[in-house]
Amino acid sequence: MTFKTWLLFLAMETALSLSPGPAVFYTVSQGVRGALRRTLPAAAGILTANGIYFALSATSLGALIAASARFFTVAKWIGAGYLIYLGLKALRSANSMHSVALDGDPKDKERDRRGVYFGALTLQLANPKALLFFLALLPQFIDPAMSVVPQMLILAATSMVPEFCILTGYGWLAHRAVHATARFGVTGNMNRLLARIEGIGLLGCATLVLKFNRGA
Repeated sequence: MTFKTWLLFLAMETALSLSPGPAVFYTVSQGVRGALRRTLPAAAGILTANGIYFALSATSLGALIAASARFFTVAKWIGAGYLIYLGLKALRSANSMHSVALDGDPKDKERDRRGVYFGALTLQLANPKALLFFLALLPQFIDPAMSVVPQMLILAATSMVPEFCILTGYGWLAHRAVHATARFGVTGNMNRLLARIEGIGLLGCATLVLKFNRGA
C-alpha cells in the first residue's frame, strides 16, 4: 500500500464519518441524553462492529458475505427495522413529560452504557452501507503483493481514530446544545423538539437504508 493510497483512504473515511447516517444519528441521540456517558459507549459499539468488518475483510468469508444477495437483503431489513424502532420510540417519547433526560439516575448508568453499546453494535452490524464498504470496497485498498495483516491494521487505525473523534464530537456538541437552550428556560419544549427531530431523522435513515442497493 502506497502513501497515496493510504491518503485516499483517510480522506474517504473522514468524509464518510462526517456525513449524516445511522451511526451519526444514533450517537447524537445518545449524546443529547447523556453527554460522553452515552456518546462514548455508542462510538465504541460502532467501532467494535467496524473492527469485526475489518477482520472479515481479511478472510475469504468476507468476500462470500459481500457476494451473497440474501445476506445483504437480510442485513438491510434488520438495520432498517432497528432504525424504525428507535425512531418510533423517540417520537413516542416526545409526547411525554420526560422526552429527554439530561441527567440520568446513577443507579442506571452502568445498565444504560451497556444498552447503548449493544444498540450501536447491532445497528452498525446490520448497516448494509457499512457492510458493503468493509467487505467489498475495503479490499481494493490492499496491495496483494504485500502482507495483508499489516495493511489491515494500518487501515483499521486510520479508520477508527478519526471516526471515534468525529462521533464523540457530534455527541458532545449535541449535549452542549441542549444545555445551552436549558439556560433560557425552554428545556421542556426543546426536549420535545429534539425527540421529534431524532425520531424523524432515524426514520429517514431507515428509508435510506431500505433504498440502498449494491449498485448505489
